[in-house]
Amino acid sequence: MALTCLDTKLNLGVSECKKVPQLLKGMITTPGDYTITAVLAATGTQWQTDLLLTAGARIVLWPQWAMDYENISEEQVIQETALTSIGVRPGQYRFRFKFRENLELHKAMYSHRGSSGRVFLIDNENKIICTSDDSGVTLKGLLLDNLLTEKLLFNTGSEVSVTPVGLYLSDNTDLDVRGFMIEGTSFINSLIPLTSVNLVIQGTPTATEIIVSVKSALDNVPIIGLVQADFVVSEGSVTGVTEPDSDGIYTIAGTAFATGTVNLVTAATLTIPGYEGSAVTVTI
Repeated sequence: MALTCLDTKLNLGVSECKKVPQLLKGMITTPGDYTITAVLAATGTQWQTDLLLTAGARIVLWPQWAMDYENISEEQVIQETALTSIGVRPGQYRFRFKFRENLELHKAMYSHRGSSGRVFLIDNENKIICTSDDSGVTLKGLLLDNLLTEKLLFNTGSEVSVTPVGLYLSDNTDLDVRGFMIEGTSFINSLIPLTSVNLVIQGTPTATEIIVSVKSALDNVPIIGLVQADFVVSEGSVTGVTEPDSDGIYTIAGTAFATGTVNLVTAATLTIPGYEGSAVTVTI
Protein backbone atom coordinates (compact mmCIF):
# COMPACT_ATOMS: atom_id res chain seq x y z
CA MET A 1 0.00 0.00 0.00
CA ALA A 2 1.43 3.36 -1.03
CA LEU A 3 2.23 5.86 1.69
CA THR A 4 0.24 9.08 1.72
CA CYS A 5 0.79 12.41 3.42
CA LEU A 6 -2.94 13.01 3.74
CA ASP A 7 -4.07 12.87 7.37
CA THR A 8 -7.62 12.79 8.64
CA LYS A 9 -8.24 16.00 10.54
CA LEU A 10 -10.57 15.63 13.51
CA ASN A 11 -13.17 18.31 14.18
CA LEU A 12 -12.38 20.84 16.88
CA GLY A 13 -15.83 21.65 18.19
CA VAL A 14 -16.88 23.40 21.38
CA SER A 15 -16.83 21.17 24.46
CA GLU A 16 -18.20 21.74 27.94
CA CYS A 17 -16.47 18.63 29.31
CA LYS A 18 -12.91 19.22 30.49
CA LYS A 19 -12.11 15.53 30.66
CA VAL A 20 -8.32 15.31 30.56
CA PRO A 21 -5.85 13.47 32.81
CA GLN A 22 -5.27 15.18 36.15
CA LEU A 23 -2.51 14.87 38.75
CA LEU A 24 -1.16 11.32 38.56
CA LYS A 25 -1.14 9.24 41.75
CA GLY A 26 -0.71 5.58 40.82
CA MET A 27 -0.29 2.93 38.16
CA ILE A 28 -0.98 -0.66 37.18
CA THR A 29 1.73 -2.42 35.19
CA THR A 30 0.84 -5.34 32.93
CA PRO A 31 2.40 -7.86 30.56
CA GLY A 32 2.80 -6.57 27.02
CA ASP A 33 -0.12 -8.61 25.66
CA TYR A 34 -2.60 -7.74 28.42
CA THR A 35 -5.93 -6.26 27.29
CA ILE A 36 -9.27 -5.59 28.96
CA THR A 37 -12.57 -4.63 27.40
CA ALA A 38 -14.00 -1.22 28.22
CA VAL A 39 -17.08 -2.92 29.66
CA LEU A 40 -15.05 -5.00 32.13
CA ALA A 41 -12.70 -2.10 32.87
CA ALA A 42 -15.63 -0.04 34.16
CA THR A 43 -15.94 -2.24 37.29
CA GLY A 44 -13.39 -3.67 39.69
CA THR A 45 -14.17 -7.37 39.29
CA GLN A 46 -11.89 -8.16 36.33
CA TRP A 47 -9.10 -5.92 37.60
CA GLN A 48 -9.11 -7.72 40.95
CA THR A 49 -9.16 -11.14 39.29
CA ASP A 50 -6.19 -10.24 37.11
CA LEU A 51 -4.22 -8.92 40.10
CA LEU A 52 -4.29 -12.45 41.53
CA LEU A 53 -3.28 -14.39 38.42
CA THR A 54 -0.15 -16.54 38.39
CA ALA A 55 3.24 -14.89 37.94
CA GLY A 56 3.86 -13.87 34.34
CA ALA A 57 0.18 -13.33 33.61
CA ARG A 58 -0.83 -11.09 36.51
CA ILE A 59 -1.07 -7.32 36.55
CA VAL A 60 0.52 -5.31 39.37
CA LEU A 61 -1.10 -2.49 41.34
CA TRP A 62 1.66 -0.22 42.65
CA PRO A 63 1.38 1.71 45.91
CA GLN A 64 0.22 5.30 45.65
CA TRP A 65 3.26 7.55 45.38
CA ALA A 66 3.90 9.66 48.43
CA MET A 67 5.21 12.82 46.80
CA ASP A 68 4.52 14.94 43.73
CA TYR A 69 5.86 13.24 40.63
CA GLU A 70 8.32 14.89 38.28
CA ASN A 71 7.50 15.36 34.62
CA ILE A 72 10.84 14.67 32.94
CA SER A 73 9.35 14.22 29.47
CA GLU A 74 11.46 14.89 26.41
CA GLU A 75 10.30 18.04 24.63
CA GLN A 76 9.55 17.81 20.94
CA VAL A 77 12.65 18.42 18.85
CA ILE A 78 12.43 21.23 16.31
CA GLN A 79 15.10 22.29 13.83
CA GLU A 80 15.16 26.04 13.41
CA THR A 81 16.37 27.50 10.11
CA ALA A 82 16.43 31.02 8.69
CA LEU A 83 13.38 30.20 6.62
CA THR A 84 11.23 27.92 8.77
CA SER A 85 10.89 25.58 11.72
CA ILE A 86 10.92 21.85 10.97
CA GLY A 87 9.59 19.20 13.33
CA VAL A 88 12.15 16.44 13.88
CA ARG A 89 10.43 14.20 16.44
CA PRO A 90 7.56 14.72 18.87
CA GLY A 91 9.39 13.78 22.08
CA GLN A 92 8.41 11.10 24.59
CA TYR A 93 6.55 10.98 27.90
CA ARG A 94 8.77 10.37 30.90
CA PHE A 95 7.95 10.59 34.62
CA ARG A 96 9.68 10.03 37.93
CA PHE A 97 7.57 8.90 40.87
CA LYS A 98 8.69 8.76 44.50
CA PHE A 99 7.53 6.18 47.02
CA ARG A 100 7.97 6.36 50.78
CA GLU A 101 7.55 2.86 52.16
CA ASN A 102 10.03 0.41 53.68
CA LEU A 103 13.19 -1.34 52.54
CA GLU A 104 11.40 -4.59 51.71
CA LEU A 105 9.01 -2.79 49.37
CA HIS A 106 11.96 -0.93 47.84
CA LYS A 107 13.53 -4.32 47.04
CA ALA A 108 10.23 -5.60 45.66
CA MET A 109 9.90 -2.57 43.37
CA TYR A 110 13.54 -2.96 42.29
CA SER A 111 12.71 -6.47 41.05
CA HIS A 112 10.29 -4.93 38.53
CA ARG A 113 12.98 -3.03 36.63
CA GLY A 114 12.60 -3.78 32.95
CA SER A 115 12.01 -2.62 29.43
CA SER A 116 8.85 -4.48 28.48
CA GLY A 117 5.15 -4.45 29.26
CA ARG A 118 2.55 -1.72 29.52
CA VAL A 119 1.19 0.64 32.16
CA PHE A 120 -2.24 2.02 33.06
CA LEU A 121 -1.87 5.37 34.81
CA ILE A 122 -4.29 6.51 37.54
CA ASP A 123 -4.96 10.19 38.29
CA ASN A 124 -6.22 11.78 41.49
CA GLU A 125 -9.80 11.78 40.16
CA ASN A 126 -9.52 7.97 39.85
CA LYS A 127 -9.53 8.05 36.07
CA ILE A 128 -7.58 5.22 34.41
CA ILE A 129 -5.49 6.46 31.50
CA CYS A 130 -4.70 3.97 28.75
CA THR A 131 -4.80 3.44 24.99
CA SER A 132 -7.07 1.72 22.47
CA ASP A 133 -6.63 0.58 18.89
CA ASP A 134 -10.35 0.10 18.29
CA SER A 135 -11.97 3.32 19.51
CA GLY A 136 -12.37 2.16 23.08
CA VAL A 137 -13.77 -1.37 22.70
CA THR A 138 -10.58 -3.03 23.93
CA LEU A 139 -8.12 -1.23 26.19
CA LYS A 140 -4.46 -1.75 26.96
CA GLY A 141 -1.79 0.10 28.88
CA LEU A 142 0.62 2.64 27.47
CA LEU A 143 3.66 0.92 25.98
CA LEU A 144 6.72 1.00 28.23
CA ASP A 145 10.18 1.86 27.05
CA ASN A 146 11.68 1.44 30.51
CA LEU A 147 10.59 1.08 34.12
CA LEU A 148 13.63 1.86 36.23
CA THR A 149 13.59 1.70 40.01
CA GLU A 150 16.39 4.00 41.11
CA LYS A 151 18.65 3.82 44.15
CA LEU A 152 17.05 4.53 47.50
CA LEU A 153 17.49 8.17 48.50
CA PHE A 154 18.50 8.49 52.15
CA ASN A 155 16.98 10.87 54.67
CA THR A 156 18.91 14.17 54.58
CA GLY A 157 17.45 15.75 57.70
CA SER A 158 15.16 17.95 55.66
CA GLU A 159 13.84 15.35 53.20
CA VAL A 160 12.59 11.83 53.92
CA SER A 161 13.96 8.60 52.50
CA VAL A 162 12.24 7.78 49.21
CA THR A 163 12.43 5.33 46.34
CA PRO A 164 12.35 7.07 42.94
CA VAL A 165 10.97 5.11 40.00
CA GLY A 166 11.50 6.34 36.45
CA LEU A 167 8.68 5.58 34.00
CA TYR A 168 9.61 6.00 30.34
CA LEU A 169 6.88 5.54 27.73
CA SER A 170 7.77 4.22 24.30
CA ASP A 171 5.24 5.74 21.92
CA ASN A 172 3.63 9.15 22.37
CA THR A 173 0.89 8.23 19.88
CA ASP A 174 -0.48 5.77 22.49
CA LEU A 175 -1.87 8.84 24.25
CA ASP A 176 -1.81 11.65 21.66
CA VAL A 177 -3.60 9.65 18.96
CA ARG A 178 -5.19 6.62 20.65
CA GLY A 179 -5.53 7.80 24.25
CA PHE A 180 -8.51 6.65 26.30
CA MET A 181 -9.78 7.16 29.86
CA ILE A 182 -12.00 5.01 32.07
CA GLU A 183 -13.89 6.15 35.16
CA GLY A 184 -12.59 4.18 38.13
CA THR A 185 -14.09 6.10 41.05
CA SER A 186 -16.40 3.28 42.10
CA PHE A 187 -13.65 0.68 42.56
CA ILE A 188 -10.06 1.87 42.15
CA ASN A 189 -9.47 2.50 45.87
CA SER A 190 -10.94 -0.90 46.75
CA LEU A 191 -8.55 -2.99 44.66
CA ILE A 192 -6.35 -5.26 46.79
CA PRO A 193 -2.73 -5.60 45.63
CA LEU A 194 -0.88 -8.89 45.96
CA THR A 195 1.40 -9.17 49.01
CA SER A 196 4.03 -11.86 49.54
CA VAL A 197 3.98 -13.74 52.85
CA ASN A 198 6.67 -15.75 54.62
CA LEU A 199 5.90 -19.12 56.14
CA VAL A 200 8.26 -20.17 58.94
CA ILE A 201 8.09 -23.54 60.70
CA GLN A 202 7.83 -23.28 64.49
CA GLY A 203 9.25 -25.99 66.74
CA THR A 204 9.62 -29.59 65.56
CA PRO A 205 6.97 -30.93 63.14
CA THR A 206 5.54 -34.42 63.68
CA ALA A 207 3.60 -36.83 61.51
CA THR A 208 0.34 -35.36 62.85
CA GLU A 209 1.13 -31.71 63.58
CA ILE A 210 2.93 -28.81 61.91
CA ILE A 211 3.10 -25.35 63.50
CA VAL A 212 3.83 -22.48 61.09
CA SER A 213 3.84 -18.70 61.31
CA VAL A 214 2.44 -16.71 58.40
CA LYS A 215 3.54 -13.07 58.18
CA SER A 216 3.77 -10.38 55.54
CA ALA A 217 7.14 -10.32 53.79
CA LEU A 218 6.93 -6.51 53.57
CA ASP A 219 6.51 -5.61 57.24
CA ASN A 220 6.34 -8.88 59.22
CA VAL A 221 2.69 -8.26 60.16
CA PRO A 222 0.84 -11.51 61.05
CA ILE A 223 -1.74 -12.75 58.55
CA ILE A 224 -4.81 -13.51 60.62
CA GLY A 225 -7.90 -15.55 59.79
CA LEU A 226 -6.65 -18.31 57.50
CA VAL A 227 -8.57 -21.59 57.51
CA GLN A 228 -7.95 -25.23 56.65
CA ALA A 229 -8.68 -24.71 52.96
CA ASP A 230 -5.86 -22.15 52.75
CA PHE A 231 -3.03 -24.62 53.47
CA VAL A 232 -1.55 -27.33 51.30
CA VAL A 233 1.11 -29.91 52.18
CA SER A 234 3.13 -31.98 49.75
CA GLU A 235 3.18 -35.04 52.02
CA GLY A 236 0.18 -36.23 54.02
CA SER A 237 -3.31 -34.81 54.51
CA VAL A 238 -4.53 -31.76 56.43
CA THR A 239 -7.49 -32.49 58.72
CA GLY A 240 -7.75 -29.21 60.61
CA VAL A 241 -6.15 -25.79 61.17
CA THR A 242 -6.33 -23.61 64.28
CA GLU A 243 -4.87 -20.23 65.21
CA PRO A 244 -5.02 -20.33 69.03
CA ASP A 245 -3.82 -16.79 69.77
CA SER A 246 -4.87 -14.97 66.59
CA ASP A 247 -1.23 -13.99 66.05
CA GLY A 248 -0.54 -15.52 62.65
CA ILE A 249 0.81 -18.77 64.12
CA TYR A 250 -1.20 -21.76 62.91
CA THR A 251 -1.34 -25.34 64.12
CA ILE A 252 -1.93 -27.69 61.19
CA ALA A 253 -3.31 -31.07 62.20
CA GLY A 254 -3.22 -34.00 59.83
CA THR A 255 -2.19 -37.54 59.05
CA ALA A 256 0.94 -39.07 57.50
CA PHE A 257 2.94 -35.84 57.42
CA ALA A 258 6.45 -36.52 56.14
CA THR A 259 9.43 -34.49 54.96
CA GLY A 260 8.19 -32.18 52.22
CA THR A 261 6.71 -28.68 51.99
CA VAL A 262 3.82 -26.63 53.32
CA ASN A 263 2.42 -23.61 51.53
CA LEU A 264 -0.68 -21.53 51.00
CA VAL A 265 -3.01 -22.25 48.11
CA THR A 266 -2.86 -19.92 45.11
CA ALA A 267 -3.72 -16.27 45.67
CA ALA A 268 -6.83 -16.61 43.53
CA THR A 269 -8.29 -19.32 45.81
CA LEU A 270 -7.14 -18.03 49.20
CA THR A 271 -10.06 -17.20 51.51
CA ILE A 272 -8.33 -13.92 52.47
CA PRO A 273 -7.65 -12.13 49.17
CA GLY A 274 -4.37 -10.51 48.30
CA TYR A 275 -1.68 -12.82 49.71
CA GLU A 276 0.75 -15.22 48.09
CA GLY A 277 2.90 -17.73 49.93
CA SER A 278 6.19 -19.41 49.13
CA ALA A 279 6.64 -23.09 50.02
CA VAL A 280 8.68 -23.83 53.13
CA THR A 281 10.43 -27.14 53.80
CA VAL A 282 9.08 -29.39 56.54
CA THR A 283 11.56 -31.91 57.97
CA ILE A 284 10.09 -34.83 59.90
